[in-house]
Amino acid sequence: MASGPNRVLAAVVGIVVVLAAIAGVVAANRTAPTLDPSTPQGVVQEYLKAVLAGNYSAAAKLLSPTSGCGLSDVSATTVSDSARIVLKDTVVTGDTAVVTVDVTEGADSGPFGDSGYTHTERITAERDGSAWKISGSPWLLYLCGSTKG
Repeated sequence: MASGPNRVLAAVVGIVVVLAAIAGVVAANRTAPTLDPSTPQGVVQEYLKAVLAGNYSAAAKLLSPTSGCGLSDVSATTVSDSARIVLKDTVVTGDTAVVTVDVTEGADSGPFGDSGYTHTERITAERDGSAWKISGSPWLLYLCGSTKG
């Protein structure tokens, strides 16, 4: 008689595992919303997309002249191909904004892959006329001494 409850428990556990795997696949394949590039979080998104795609000239065009960084600095950045970046918070004070993101690197693909490691980063943006520009990121622009963030 003990095998009946064990089979039910095994079936329930099996269903939960299958649902978790499906949820993981769906979450991994969803597309990120496109943010308005005229906002601080939008310019950070454009900058990070350019860096991740290896389009360093596009990323460098989004840098503020006050950052002290240029194309050679952006070209020297290293970000994992598997990096996932999630917007956490944006705080705007006058013409300066701090955009906080969680970065997960080193994650394996698949429903049972390694989840990688996550670190929180702060990227600063400054208003440059009517546009926002990246003015600092200790994470990606440390080579040029940009410690704003």
